Amino acid sequence: MIAQGEIYLVDFAKKYNSEIGKIRPAVILQNDFFNRALEVSKYRSVLVVPLTTQEIQTEYKIEIPPRDRLEKRSFILATWLCTLDLNRIQIDKGVITKLRPDELQALKAKICDLM
Repeated sequence: MIAQGEIYLVDFAKKYNSEIGKIRPAVILQNDFFNRALEVSKYRSVLVVPLTTQEIQTEYKIEIPPRDRLEKRSFILATWLCTLDLNRIQIDKGVITKLRPDELQALKAKICDLM
């Protein structure tokens, strides 16, 4: 089962205009109540936030240093919230890393700032 704060490889498919694309790491943002329900739900969608290695100039990013299987310094961009089908998450390849509690809290705070 996936868990909030874990980072997996996710297939965002073909890029369209300013959308993100390709296979890239993403943080599971969806809460664990809904994550547990994925196995029995008709709709198996998951809320994720993609990572990039590009240092985009925005106040809505959180830097994640290399650790575990995350090989490069990366940035979570809170403005890139996406809801995708569970099958796009490459669970079989395993967790790349997991956000620390302070990083997850910072991400949630930045998302709240957007609303």
